[in-house]
Amino acid sequence: MQKISIKKNFLIFILINIFFVTFYLFIKHNVGNDSSISEWLINYQGGFTRRGLGGEIVMSLSRFLELPLRTSILITQVLAHVSYLILIYFYFKKLKLNILQLFALYVPIFLLYPIAEIEALGRKEIFLFIFFISLLFFSEKKFDKTIINKQIFFITPFICLIWEQIVLFFPFLCVIVIIKNNLKTFTETFQKILIIFSPSILTFIYIFVTPLSLDGHQLMCEYLVNEFDEQCYMSAAMLTSSTIHFDTLWIHTNANFEHYFRYILIFLIGFLPLNVLIIKNNFKNKNNFITKNFKLHTLFFLLYTPSLLLFMYGYDWGRWINITYTFSILLYFYFIKNSLITNNLEIKNLAWNTIVKKKIIFSLIFFIFAFGWNPKTVITGDVATKPFYQIPRKALKIIYYQYINN
Repeated sequence: MQKISIKKNFLIFILINIFFVTFYLFIKHNVGNDSSISEWLINYQGGFTRRGLGGEIVMSLSRFLELPLRTSILITQVLAHVSYLILIYFYFKKLKLNILQLFALYVPIFLLYPIAEIEALGRKEIFLFIFFISLLFFSEKKFDKTIINKQIFFITPFICLIWEQIVLFFPFLCVIVIIKNNLKTFTETFQKILIIFSPSILTFIYIFVTPLSLDGHQLMCEYLVNEFDEQCYMSAAMLTSSTIHFDTLWIHTNANFEHYFRYILIFLIGFLPLNVLIIKNNFKNKNNFITKNFKLHTLFFLLYTPSLLLFMYGYDWGRWINITYTFSILLYFYFIKNSLITNNLEIKNLAWNTIVKKKIIFSLIFFIFAFGWNPKTVITGDVATKPFYQIPRKALKIIYYQYINN
């Protein structure tokens, strides 16, 4: 199947993303009930707690630059997300993609999602994405394997301290380690993985067994009020009630069959292009523990599985879809870029081939799929429509009412 260069169009798409990411983060940073800000208020002033490192970083930046705390949070969020988008562009720019790969790249549960659903914009998982794509850059053949080994050994524990749920995506990192180190046997793989991930595993265990006390939480909140005139709310307020100790099944009390069915469809439709590509292809060589023991589609099914814990115990199902898809598509294109899997797409379907030949109809289908819908943040939220229209419309509305008509 014909492959086309994405460099120019993808650059435009990335620049549009950067503009709206920066704009909406600026608009959000002074909103008193924005949950993406509340995550950054968590700190260690009442004692050690999960996700406290991010708060300590932005508070230190605030003091050093003598800026309001929310301004330092804004700077951190913008720099992180823009850096991620730039890395994405440079990782993808030289690729030539087939039609289904274009669908997989532009699906609205990937790059478009945070600006289509701005409640998810500015969240700490952006650091997981930056870390993972940096691993992919250094996993290329021209780099020595010790680079990614050291990255995981020394940096991943700090990522855990920012957003501990990265542990659910360790299997994606393990795949990179196994392939780059050319590990062949189970024993060799287990030993290497255990050594490289040991600091991260110990960090997570420490987070798990040392929850913040109620008194410590009160001290943390009092510190925010006294030093920065900020209240504990949402993520910061829920720190001692919504824990990582598998005690948040109450999130399902507000959900019903319609909500679950909707997200099954979101997964099936959103992941469809990527899953078809995975099913249609396989590893070229069986020369390491991964390629010798797993088919490509089996591997990805296993990689999806740990994220089910997020859906069981977390409320933000749209975010979990976005995170799982981001890791999955980046890993898939890592395989493509490094020629580790076949890159074929032969669909013997008369209806599909007829549609592909009719460019106007096909372009319309692509536009609707890529820019015509997106999941909301929480499990109970309905599917949003027309992000291509709503994203700029919302921005223009904000500019008019806040700056022109004020």
